[in-house]
Amino acid sequence: MDNGFLISLLGQCWRWSVLLMFPLLLWLYCQLTGLPLAEFDNGVNQHKWLIMLLYLLYVLLWLRFNRRVLAMLEQRRR
Repeated sequence: MDNGFLISLLGQCWRWSVLLMFPLLLWLYCQLTGLPLAEFDNGVNQHKWLIMLLYLLYVLLWLRFNRRVLAMLEQRRR
């Protein structure tokens, strides 16, 4: 397997993680709390605010580390 291909794949996964993290957080929250997704959807807003807060925290961390990760991946490509 080509090293450049693997680095490119990791870069794409890093970029897509911003979009894929929300459903993953939702699924993990439902699994950890034992709360069915239907009940989560109709339930109290406290659960929804917590998921949004966790997602916002991930996006802020992603924005903070994005340049570093992309620079590191570009350096590994060479």
